[in-house]
Amino acid sequence: MKPRADKMLYVTDADRRRLGTLLSGDELSHGGNARSVADLNELLEESAPMDARLAPATLVTMNTAVRLVDVRTGDQQTVTLVYPEDVDLFPDGVSVLEPLGAALLGCQVGDVVQCLAEQPHRKVRVDEIVYQPEREKAFHL
Repeated sequence: MKPRADKMLYVTDADRRRLGTLLSGDELSHGGNARSVADLNELLEESAPMDARLAPATLVTMNTAVRLVDVRTGDQQTVTLVYPEDVDLFPDGVSVLEPLGAALLGCQVGDVVQCLAEQPHRKVRVDEIVYQPEREKAFHL
């Protein structure tokens, strides 16, 4: 899944630091293939840093629960974007090292992302931020 190339993506400083540590360490044993790791690295390089205290309530950050709508079918799904080691802690957890997870990081409400890793290819729209740590002043998450 690839994020939109026509729009600047923002990732909070805290998420960038923790994801940088994840990508440079042994944490990758928690999942993720070479393609998803490369995609996440590329996203972090191309995104603009943002102070977590200034993150808009419409931004998908780590540990954000988001409602997605399948553009073709209208089916809705709520997922929580999590670090690989936390996937089992959330019934709707999607790792940032999965194609969908990497594509969601930095998205905003209204953005559409295409999942090329799924057959058939799927396009989903970020419909609503159900929970965002920064909105709740939970900067430690």
